[in-house]
Amino acid sequence: MIIANNYKEIKDHFDFTDSIITDIKWNNPLDLSITIDYYWDVQENREENRTFVLHFTDCLAVEYTMRKEVIGMSREDLHFDSLFTMIRFEHAAADSSGFQHFRIYTFDYTEPLLQIICKQVQLEEV
Repeated sequence: MIIANNYKEIKDHFDFTDSIITDIKWNNPLDLSITIDYYWDVQENREENRTFVLHFTDCLAVEYTMRKEVIGMSREDLHFDSLFTMIRFEHAAADSSGFQHFRIYTFDYTEPLLQIICKQVQLEEV
């Protein structure tokens, strides 16, 4: 069920800090989805965490940046929850064509894991 239809609605009601990205996938050639294990449910004494999906529709560009040092590590040494724990989700800009610019930071405050340019972002609870 879609619970927020734009960035403002998402940011007004949800804080993704410390939530974990569990999946990133293309739904079709234009739409990207990011599945998130929502951390703050633990803090609010819920029985279990909710799972949310950020849907980015009509994507013009997506840049995924993983540090070379991480790729060089063995899979056994990687702690995926740490690598994909969100530290910031921001709306960077909107351009004159109506495209929205978003950044998602995980383990590095200086370099976003994802930079997304798209027409719309929605939040779904699954």
